[in-house]
Amino acid sequence: MPGISKPSIGLALSGGAARGIAHIAVLETLEQEGVPIHAIAGTSAGSIVGALYCAGMPPSEIKRILLNAKWKDVLKFTVPRKGLISSEGIYRFMEDILPVKKFSSLLFPFAAVATDLRTGEKVTITTGSVARAVQASCSLPIIFTPTEINRKALVDGGVSSQIPVRSVQEELGARNVIAVNVNYKALEMDQFDNIVKIAAHLSALWASRNAREEKKLADVLIEVNARGIPLYDLSKSKELLQRGRKATEEKLGRIKELF
Repeated sequence: MPGISKPSIGLALSGGAARGIAHIAVLETLEQEGVPIHAIAGTSAGSIVGALYCAGMPPSEIKRILLNAKWKDVLKFTVPRKGLISSEGIYRFMEDILPVKKFSSLLFPFAAVATDLRTGEKVTITTGSVARAVQASCSLPIIFTPTEINRKALVDGGVSSQIPVRSVQEELGARNVIAVNVNYKALEMDQFDNIVKIAAHLSALWASRNAREEKKLADVLIEVNARGIPLYDLSKSKELLQRGRKATEEKLGRIKELF
């Protein structure tokens, strides 16, 4: 994989479904301010944005593609067995838009974070198909079918590592880590009247617990205010971009101290 052997600054991009759009504004602001990014680890929605950026796609192009994306582009309903929706739609979506397909061809180090369904342990993926790795990272249990990689059934990374700071430090070797949490001040649903809401709520509970511990390890924490923006509401994209930029600008002083 091209790039420096010891990354200086790494990004840890959190999960957050539609809220992950805010990651684009974070990257855009950092680029405009001349902040060098040498490695990225992403969980779930963060893995989508991180993979595209590490593949050489500029934030403006990522924004164009993802703001025009619809849930129907990735959803394929199944006869319920391992999940309500086939995660293969995520793979096809990413495979179609990624400028490069393999981790070995990325411009700089990237890791997609998933969870082993059998053990609950974090799985950090840094080799093979980028699209397949992102599919695994986004495979929310019950809603999406698990993704099979290396004989493991993998599900959403948020179950084990919602803000993947350790993956940037340990697997990618970054000396300094900027963590981005796009779920700050989020108020999740309080009515559990269908299986999708129940599954999303349970996953959010798991994610919030491990996020509290892992974000303490970051050198800088950017927290994007998600109050009033539901997990799966794509109509709030422009608002999320504005909030992502604002949250990043508030931490620029501390970020520039890193380099």
